[in-house]
This record gives sequence, C-alpha cells and structure tokens, in this order.
Amino acid sequence: MKTSYTFELLTLDSSGHCTIKSEQALAYSLMSNSGIWSTPKLRDNIIHDEDLKITLGISEISQEEEKDFNIKNTLIIKLKGEFEVVEQIRLKFLKHLDSVGFDQTYVLTDEVSSRIACEIYPKVNNVENALRKYLMKFFITKLGPSWWNVTADSEMKKKVNTRKNNEQVFANYIDNRAFLIDFGELGKIVHSQSSGFISREDIVSKVLELDETEEAIKKLKTELESNYTKFFKDTFKTNNFQQKWEELEKLRHKVAHNNLFTKFDLDRAEELTISLSEIINTANESIDTIQFNLDEKDILKENITQNLETYEVITVEELLRKLGESETWAKRTRDNFVGLKHFVTNYLGSIGYDYRSSYDLINQLEDEGFVELYEYQGKNNLYPVTAIRSVRQPTGTLSDNDSLKNIKSELRKEEKNIPANTR
Repeated sequence: MKTSYTFELLTLDSSGHCTIKSEQALAYSLMSNSGIWSTPKLRDNIIHDEDLKITLGISEISQEEEKDFNIKNTLIIKLKGEFEVVEQIRLKFLKHLDSVGFDQTYVLTDEVSSRIACEIYPKVNNVENALRKYLMKFFITKLGPSWWNVTADSEMKKKVNTRKNNEQVFANYIDNRAFLIDFGELGKIVHSQSSGFISREDIVSKVLELDETEEAIKKLKTELESNYTKFFKDTFKTNNFQQKWEELEKLRHKVAHNNLFTKFDLDRAEELTISLSEIINTANESIDTIQFNLDEKDILKENITQNLETYEVITVEELLRKLGESETWAKRTRDNFVGLKHFVTNYLGSIGYDYRSSYDLINQLEDEGFVELYEYQGKNNLYPVTAIRSVRQPTGTLSDNDSLKNIKSELRKEEKNIPANTR
C-alpha cells in the first residue's frame, strides 16, 4: 500500500515584489510558519519534520532561463509525506507562498488528489448505474420499448446520435442509448423531464392546438407535469433527489477532468452516494406499486403514437448510401463489418428512420441481390453477429427498377399498422 504522497509546486515572482530571492530564504520563511510544522529541521536544503513524517525539498530554476521570460524568481517545491498530513497542509503552503509575494503558483503533482479521485469514482459509478437500471426497468415496464422516444428530449437524442460509435461490441445486441447520455441528463429524466412532452416545440405545438376550455387546460397541465411530480414524488422528490444528484454531478465532473480535491470532497461524495443509493433502492422496492390511471395511459399511448409517426421510411437510394458510408467506416476498424442490428437501430434509427420499414427494405434488397446478410464471428464476439454488406449497385436509376420502385409506397401503407413495440 502506498505510504508516501507527493505534492509538487512551481511558484514564481513575476512582479519583482517578493523579498525571497533564493531557495534557502524560502526554506527559512516556511520554517517560520508554526501553523505548518511541528519540529522542522533544515538539512542539505531539505526541511525534515520527524513528528509529521514529511520532507520538503526546494530547488531553483536557473536565472538564465528566467531572464528569457522576464521572470524574477522561480522555485520548485516538492512535499512528501503520509496522506493525511500532506492533505491537510497543502493549502497552508499555498497561502504562505501567496502571503510572501509569489504571485503565480502551479500544482505540478498532487498524488493526494489522485487518490481521492480514484476513491470517489467507483462510488459515483455505482450510483449512476443504479439509477440507469431503475429508469430502464421502470419505463420499459410502464411504457414499453418506446419509452426512450417519449422520455428523452431532443438534446439527448442528438447526443446519442453523435456518440453511437463510442461502443461497438454490446451495441450489436442491445439498445444502449441510455448508456450514451451524460450523468446530469440521467438525473433530469427523474427531476425535470416530462414523458410525452419533452421539448419546447412539443409544448408550443400543444398549446397552439389547445381547445380553450377548462377541461382541455386541466388535461394539458396534467400532461406537462414533470416525471418528478407524476411518477417519482414519493420516492425521489420528497428525499431531495435533485439537489443531491446535481451536487454529486459537480464532483463527478472534477473527477472526469482530473481536478484537485480535498478530504471534504471525498467525505461529501461518500455522504451523497450513500443517500442517493438508499433513495434508488427504496424506489426500486416500490416500483410495482406505481400504476398509471386510465387518463394517463391514454395520454401516453397518444404521445407514443405521435412520436412514432415522426419516424420516416427510408428510400432505397438512401439506405444503400448509408450502408456504403457504414462500410467505408468499418474498413477503418479492426473487425471490418457492419452489424445488421447496429446499422438499423443505432444508425438509421437514430437519424429518424423507422426500424421495421428498414428491415423490410433490407430483406427486399437481399432478395433482389443488392445486399447480402451473413453471420460474422469476430474475436470480440462470443456469438456470431448478423452482418450486412453491399453486393452490387442497381443498374440505371433505382426508381426505374419496378420491383424496388414500389417498396416505399407499400411500406407507407403498412406503417399505420406497425405495432409500437416493433419500433
């Protein structure tokens, strides 16, 4: 186990106002600060404190290099010691340097912050995955497979589209969209989103179409209630979930950006993740008790239907063009294949094309000999994956091919009868 932690600084006097001009002078200045040391002793330009079990080395950057940039005095300070001691006196050193006139200080190494970040991340990861698990379970059992379409807002959908290639292995087998949004957006599904009407455009459109009757206004108010109030009031809202989640999000961002940390950050992350885990676990235990009334079910069904109707039926030309783009991209990867499910759902679906229509069109193109479906067994795949590739391009204009020309119109006729759970 690591017992010695390093805190290393580069500090300089760019104004010339600092009276400390040498490493020895800085050493004596630091030793005079009784708020830092217990029993400091200076040997070979290194301060030793046997009681605190720390050492502090100071080295000076050559004057020749400093003159090149008009810097008056530049020193490197390296503190080493046990975690608890170094963690507590880091800020005391920084305050002292500031008080004696060093006006620019940079942290070069902070192994204390690195350890704190490494301890915080697993806690955040656990609670994030717990909420993701709960939300998928809740919405899929309550709203069905179309839950994402009526719960994620336009920004989330755009983000998923831009990140769809971030994960190439599991995406061949699962719907991984909930894994492609940010920590904060996952929390917003609980405390800010409204399943059904999730964007400003949705709300404006609904208001413009609204009958000016008391009944219609009451219905709209119910529809626009956030999930926080509609579904999660007793489990999440009453336990101050939003404030805790947003505070933890700030700590998560610090971890992601390798920022600097104090012991307070670690303690607070511990408190927040324990509290949030309890909230999520309690909600999970009562998930079956949440039931939608008939009005809510009718509204959600209507919204799902409206949302699904916005999906377009892809043309033959566009499908083959998108397949060509995917094949070009795949050639740059190690496996060099285009998974059928990934192509239809994660690629075509994410840009607005109906799943079933795309599958039907692909089957027709396979019969016509334009594409080929085959089983691909890669090194990273436990089981074979159904893949797709181009075989040949149609001669002439695709619209001139009688068997293909009618596909789009036929699919449009069938679209109204497509069950929601096939999307």
